[in-house]
Amino acid sequence: MPRDRHNIVVFAPVLHLNVTLEEGPGPGAAEIHLHPGGQGFWIARMLRHLGERPLLCGPVGGETGMVLRSLLPAFGIDLSTVSTEAASPVYVYDRRSGDREVMGETAMPRLTRHEIDEVYGKILEQAMQRVACVIPGQTGDIFPSGFYRRLGADLAASETKVVGDLHASDLDALLEGGSIDILKVSDEELLRDGVIAGSGDPEVLRAISRFYHRGARAVVVSRGGQSALARFGDGLFEATPPSLLPADFRGAGDSMTAGFAAAIARGLGPEDTLRLGCAAGAANVTRHGLGSASVELIDALVERIGIRALTPVNS
Repeated sequence: MPRDRHNIVVFAPVLHLNVTLEEGPGPGAAEIHLHPGGQGFWIARMLRHLGERPLLCGPVGGETGMVLRSLLPAFGIDLSTVSTEAASPVYVYDRRSGDREVMGETAMPRLTRHEIDEVYGKILEQAMQRVACVIPGQTGDIFPSGFYRRLGADLAASETKVVGDLHASDLDALLEGGSIDILKVSDEELLRDGVIAGSGDPEVLRAISRFYHRGARAVVVSRGGQSALARFGDGLFEATPPSLLPADFRGAGDSMTAGFAAAIARGLGPEDTLRLGCAAGAANVTRHGLGSASVELIDALVERIGIRALTPVNS
């Protein structure tokens, strides 16, 4: 696997297999689709649509892992993996009615201490040789908080650019370890964590300021279909995407994160970074596939993202 083939590494704490039943061509018939899933995969997939060269890095195991390894090349995504004894999780969905119904799911894997150390060494090694590293949060507490704390410290020491898309204890640990170049978090996550009591501008801007002073060099808070609020250094911004009729809201935040990582790889300034991230997120909601959109649509939307500078920050 040539190292110059990739410019961004994406950590995947959990890669899972999605088995989806869709309505078939005839009465009572069903189509069955197999897709990789997980926040890391969806971010990497959007990076591919943006023309970047991501490397997905994380643990996979069991028969599920064998299927995931065979599926990822079809999406143009390379995988640097640590094999685990525990099988990667599986989710089974039924979309034949038009709605997404969960029919079954397997348990999150339990990694051994040795496997956790192997994953840590793998992601650190790969990140130190790339332009940027994307660190999402995890599902199921697979990795201890010390994992994120050490990772933050070692990535900062190696001067690796970090894009974080995480919250709660994972975010706290990463910030304790080192700085984050761009932190993307949603107002839903902040509300659920008790960081904010409402999604109004003053409340969100105060939270942004707190994250900035804790070591996030730039902070972007997405607010669903509303404008996003951001701080880059001493500059405050509001970014407003065009109003599009959504096919599926899921995955918009991951696509936005991918846009920010691509912006770091391209050396873009704050306003162009916001435009690219918001355009990628807006384009994603027009499709049912998470982490997917045409680059032509994203390019068209970039020009339609409204950016407004807010009162400069002096603290």
